[in-house]
Order: sequence, then C-alpha cells, then structure tokens
Amino acid sequence: ELGPLNRKERRRMNRKLRSRGRNRVSNDEKGTSMSRNKALSQNLLVDPGTIFRMVDALQDASPGGRCVVELGPGLGALTGPLLEEYPEMSAVELDPQACGQLRESMPGLNLVEGSLLDVDFAKLSEERGGALSVISNLPFGITSSALYHLLDASPHISRAVLLVQQEAADRILSDPSRRKYGTMAIEFGIRCRSARQIAAVPSIAFDPPPKNTKSAILEIDFVGEEDLPLSGFEMRVLRNCMQAGFDDKALPLAAALPKRRELRELVPNLREYCEGGANWLQKKPAELAPGKWV
Repeated sequence: ELGPLNRKERRRMNRKLRSRGRNRVSNDEKGTSMSRNKALSQNLLVDPGTIFRMVDALQDASPGGRCVVELGPGLGALTGPLLEEYPEMSAVELDPQACGQLRESMPGLNLVEGSLLDVDFAKLSEERGGALSVISNLPFGITSSALYHLLDASPHISRAVLLVQQEAADRILSDPSRRKYGTMAIEFGIRCRSARQIAAVPSIAFDPPPKNTKSAILEIDFVGEEDLPLSGFEMRVLRNCMQAGFDDKALPLAAALPKRRELRELVPNLREYCEGGANWLQKKPAELAPGKWV
C-alpha cells in the first residue's frame, strides 16, 4: 500500500505530468472564479500526484476509452488528463456552473448534466459497448449512497478507481476481525474480484482542504454478472438480512432477522426458517465472513 507522496515523489510526478502535456495546478488555478457549492459537498481535487495515480490505475482498454465514465468532475482537474488518455470518455456532473466551464474548456468531452446517483449504468454500458471503467473523487456528503449505487450497478462495471474518505475505505476493506466490519465490507466482498487501497491522500490534496479528514484511493475490480453468486432479488434479500443483523449486532441472526418488516415481506416463511436452527443463524453478523452470507 502506498502512502502520501513525499516532496521528491511529488516533483517526479509533476515532471511526468508535464511530459504528458499536463500542467501543474497552481495557486492561481486553485483560486478559480467558480464558488464551491457546499450543498454538493465539493472538495475539488488539485494535487497532481493524486491525479496521476488515479488516471494510471484505471487501465481501460476500450477503443478511445469509450467505456470510461468520470462521476462528478467538478472543474475538470482529473478530467483533463483523463480526456487526453481517453478521448471518447464520458462524464456526469450535477453543478450547472461546472458543466458550463467544462463545455467551454473541454468541448470534446461527452458531458451529461445530472446526479451521479441517477446514472443508469446498465443503459450506459449498453450504449458504450461494454462494461464500464468508473473513476471519481466521490463527494464526501453522498459517499455511502454513491457506493451502494455502484454496488447495485456492479454487473455493468469492470473497474472503479475511487477517491473516498479513509473511513469509507476502511469500511470497504474491513474483515470480521475489525471493528468497522459491516454490510459495506460484506457486499463488496461478494461483488468484487479484488479491492485494495493504492494510496493514502492528505487533506492538502483538495481545495478547500477538508478538516480532520484523511482520504484514500481505492482500486476495485467487480465480478461480471455471470459470476455473481446471487440473483438481483437474492442480493436484495441479502442486503436486508445484513442490515437487520447489524442493526442488532449483539443478537444472533436468528433473533435479529425476524424484526425487520421488509425482510418478513420478502421472505414470508422467515420466522419458521429462523426457528429451524441452521448453524449460521446462531452466529452474530460480525462473526460471518462475506462468503458465509451467500
């Protein structure tokens, strides 16, 4: 696992960025005329080393990068290098002011104005001709919602390179031996071939720097639809089971699951099943590794 860039590494990354025709982000550029929209949880990525690592990790092989999708490009600090590497990429941005600046500065960008939470990844994958490569500096305020949206769409995504808070990264990468192990870790464990942290990112990589917040770059490879062990309906039931279990994580699952109304509606014979005494139902949720939930 890589740590934050030191001064020597930062100079080397800046030289690489310049050699590929990319400019260092200066203080003047950071002081952009576009005001940050706090309602959109905007902390703009400005560190060239972090940008380089994210672009380098994506490794998309589709023609012209047709399957590359950036979520929430903001002012385009990450989009510029991406577009140079993947000229047929797409981006989804909610802020109308940011969209206007992106259209002016990057007229060749296939830009969709809207929320990343409303993206129909199945449709987009069909339009672009293959499983998608998603890259994003996820807005802090909607990180959990965005991650679950990506999980739901995982059959249509091959790889995701995500910049998230360290706390979210720890929840995704946790295991039953750790305190932060929960529904997020279990579902990523089921839906992913691999998930790893490739770099820690300090707050100074953002403008404005978030207070008391560390971040991390995650590289996630999802399994294809044909390799998922459960159907869409079964995954919905499983998510409800996990949520019910961790809502009362001090209880064995046999006692916790029947308390959830939506789960009782999805599984009419739930009480009888829980009373049947299956071994895994006698365990607490944090005692089960992802594979034991399937």
